[in-house]
Formats: sequence, structure tokens, C-alpha cells
Amino acid sequence: MEIKNKPQPDPVADIKIVDAYMRWALLAAEEVVGAKGMSVVLRDSKLERFAGNYPADVLKPGGTITFGEYADLNAGLLSFFGRAGKSMAYRVGRISAKHGIDQQSAIFGVAALLAAKVLPYSTQIKVGLDAMNDGFRKVYGAANYSGRIEDRGATIAMIMPECANCAGKQSTEPMCLIHVGVLLESVHWLSGKEADVKQTASRSMGAEACVWEVSKTPKE
Repeated sequence: MEIKNKPQPDPVADIKIVDAYMRWALLAAEEVVGAKGMSVVLRDSKLERFAGNYPADVLKPGGTITFGEYADLNAGLLSFFGRAGKSMAYRVGRISAKHGIDQQSAIFGVAALLAAKVLPYSTQIKVGLDAMNDGFRKVYGAANYSGRIEDRGATIAMIMPECANCAGKQSTEPMCLIHVGVLLESVHWLSGKEADVKQTASRSMGAEACVWEVSKTPKE
């Protein structure tokens, strides 16, 4: 996969990300690549300011960290991993999601999600994605987040016109694989089953929004 900065400014890259989201991604990446590997990733991604200085565990936007910097971290990890990039990015996403599940119960309505565990798998997926999407809208506000959930028959799609994973980037393949990992772990927590998740569109490839589709049928 080849990843470059977009030749023209991307306004999505200037949106301020939740400090805790960046912290969880950094912690997850360090768990996967190790401390030395993390130093290389931060250096190559021009994110040295985070070396030994991870953001606070604060669940609100408005700090100094941008979607563009999150995308820099994602691109740096994919470059660091090389051919193993996809599977490693999934791992980073899954570990990051575990932090989020533990700490976002109020924002994402975990009580309602726990009640959904008795529902059919496809309904669990819809309820879970709706809760995630509503949580992002609460955190970022309508001005910075216009994501939506869409039933596409065999799959349920999460559609994000504002995506931190690829903000300001262009790529030869879908690159928002950390969010694939987030969805994999979130569905597993909710249903106890492994989901079939694919990114089917990416802003980094010219699409208007990033799209991830979750099959209504779990993996065997």
C-alpha cells in the first residue's frame, strides 16, 4: 500500500480528535510494536512530541491533537508493519477498542448494549453500530461528525464523511484498518462472535466517505 499526503488541504484533518482516542491508539500500538518500535513509528510519522508524553485520558475534543495527526500515526504504523500491516492494524484497533469499551459506558450506552446481547446477531450489530455512531456524534457534535448507519441487505454499513484514520491522506488501498479492528472487537464484545468486517470505500481513495460493512452473518 502506498500512502501520501493529499496535494490539497483536507479540512477533515483539522478537526480536533478526542485526546483519549489518540492515547488509546498510542498505547495499543506500543503494545503491538514494543517501546523501541514505537519510537521509530513516532519519529517517522513526525509525532515525536508524543514520545513519553501520551495525551491525557480525557473523553472530549477541543485539545491540540487533530484528525490529521491520528492519520499520521495510522500511516506510520502501516509503513512500519509493511506486508503485515493489515493484521497488525487490526490488532491495534482491537486493543484500542478494549480501552474504549471500558471507559465510554455512559457515552455509548453500554447498559442498552448489554440488554441487546439476547437479541439475534444481526440486530445486535445494528444496535451496536447505532450506539457507536451516536456516541461519536455526542462527542464531536454535528458540525464535526455526520456519520450514519445504513442497512444494505446482507450487511450493515458504517459511513463516515469525517474519518480520522485517513484525514489528509491518499492511498492506493483502503487504509482505515484500525477502525476495522475497532469494529471487530466491539462486535465480539457485544455478541461473543467474530464478525466479518470490510472497508469498502475510503476518502483516501477519492470517496466522499469512508465505509465499513459488517456482515449480518458471523464468521464460523
